[in-house]
Amino acid sequence: MRALLRLALPLALLGAVTYGCGVKGTLRPDLAPETTLFVNGAVDTVNHVVRLYWFGTDTDGTVSGFEIRFKNPVAPADTQWVFTTRTDSVFTVPAPSGYSAPVFEVRAIDNAGHRDPTPASQNFSFSNQPPTIQLTLKPAVSDTTFASVTVSWNANDPDGDANRMLFRVWLDGNEANPEITSERTFTVSTFQFLVGGQLTSAYRNLYVQAIDDGGRAGNVDSVRWFVRKPTTGTRARLLIIDDVPATNTSNARFDSLFANTAARNVPADQYTILRLQSGQPFKSSKDLEQTLKLFEGVMWYRANETSFSTILNSYQSGLEAYLDAGGKMYLEGLYLIAGTNGTGPLTEEFIDRYLDSDGMFKAFVFTPTFVDSSVGYANNNNSRFRSNIMADSTRQQGLATRVGEASGLRAFKVRDNNKVLFWALPGQLTPANADSLPVGVIGDIPGGGRMILTTVPISTTIPPASGTAPRLLAKVLGLLGLLGP
Repeated sequence: MRALLRLALPLALLGAVTYGCGVKGTLRPDLAPETTLFVNGAVDTVNHVVRLYWFGTDTDGTVSGFEIRFKNPVAPADTQWVFTTRTDSVFTVPAPSGYSAPVFEVRAIDNAGHRDPTPASQNFSFSNQPPTIQLTLKPAVSDTTFASVTVSWNANDPDGDANRMLFRVWLDGNEANPEITSERTFTVSTFQFLVGGQLTSAYRNLYVQAIDDGGRAGNVDSVRWFVRKPTTGTRARLLIIDDVPATNTSNARFDSLFANTAARNVPADQYTILRLQSGQPFKSSKDLEQTLKLFEGVMWYRANETSFSTILNSYQSGLEAYLDAGGKMYLEGLYLIAGTNGTGPLTEEFIDRYLDSDGMFKAFVFTPTFVDSSVGYANNNNSRFRSNIMADSTRQQGLATRVGEASGLRAFKVRDNNKVLFWALPGQLTPANADSLPVGVIGDIPGGGRMILTTVPISTTIPPASGTAPRLLAKVLGLLGLLGP
C-alpha cells in the first residue's frame, strides 16, 4: 500500500496579510515575516510524490510570496531557492536509488522584501519502488528485418505516475547512448544499427528499460533477432518486394519474371528480393519508411492478386515519407486505389499528391450487390494497352475480380498526358471505354522522388514467353534511374 503524507492547514492561518500595530508617532524597523509548515501524521518513509502546504505571517505588513527548496543530495540543483506565490505544491522527489532523505525548506517574503531568517523546515524520508517493463510486440528469434524494428511494451510504476515514465532503448552494447522516449511503441532509428559506420548482417539484441518520475530505473527486457544487410555489396540499388502469396497459381511465374529482370539489369550484389510470404518485417509506418530509404529504388508487385494490401493501407504514411525524401518506386497490382464503390489501400489524396491526377474515371457497373457508378474497371482477355513513353504495346490476360465488387483496374484523370505509362485503348475495358484511358501513370515529386503505378500489371502480359514483360520492366528500371553505372 502506498504511504501517504497528510498536511493540514487551519483556514484561519491561510490569510497572508497581517497589519502592524505600533505606537502612534513611533518609527521602528520593519520586522521580518514568519513561516510555518504544518505536518499532521508520521513523517517517516513516504512516497516520493508528495503534496506540501505552507503559509506565512507578517506582524507589520503583508506576505508577498515564498521561496522554497529541497536540500536533496541526489538532486543538487534543487537546493536553489525558487520563488512562488503558492501555498502548496506537488513535488516529485528524485530517488533513483529507491530512497532519499531530503530537507524541505520554505521562507516567507514580506512586502518590504525581507525574508524569514529562520525558514520552516522538515526532514523527510522518501521511498521509490522501481518500475517494471515487459515487451509485448517484438520480433521472434526466427524473424529477419532490415535496419529498422518496431517494438511495444507494457510498463507500470507501483508508486508514481505511470504517464510520466521515460524509456531507454538501445541495441547490443550501446547502453551508454540509448534513445529516449515517453511512448510505449517505438521504432529504432536506422543509425543505431550501424557498426563501425556500416550496416551488417548479424543477430542483434534490443533492450528496453523504464525510468520513473523519481529517476529510478527498473528491470531490463530484451529481444534477439536477425538483422539483414540491404545488399551483399556496398551499393543498395534496388529492393524488389514480392507481395504475391504462394497460394496464387501464377506465383512462380511472377517471381521468376522480376528475379530474372533484376539479374539481367542490375549487378547481383546491388539488389535484394523481399518475399512477404516468408516474413513481414514492417510493424509500423516508420519501419516501412526506414527500410525503403535503404535503397535507391523499389519495385513492388502484387500482379493479379485480389486480396487487400494491409501493409499499404496501414503504413501509407511511411511510403509517402520515402517518396517525399526522393525515393523512387514502381508499384503494380489490382485494387490499389480506394474510390467510389471500389476498395483499395491507397487514398485518392495519394493520387492527387504523388501521381499528378485529379482522381479517377468512373463507369456504370453491374454487380450482384450494387448497380451504380464505380471507379472499378475490368478487362477482357487479350485486351490491348499501349505506352508512348515505353514505346511498346501489350496484350493482357483477363484479370480476376472480387466477388460482389467492382473490378480492380483504375483509370486516372491525369493532368499531363506525357506522364501516362499505359493507355487502355478504346473498347478494351469493361464497361467499355469510348476513349483511351490512362491505367498506369508516372508521378514526379518535388525533391526528386518518382512514383510509377499501374493497375494493369506488366507481369500479367500475355503470352508470357513473348519477352514483352521483361522488356517493359527493364524500361521501368530505366524510368526509375536504376540502370547504368
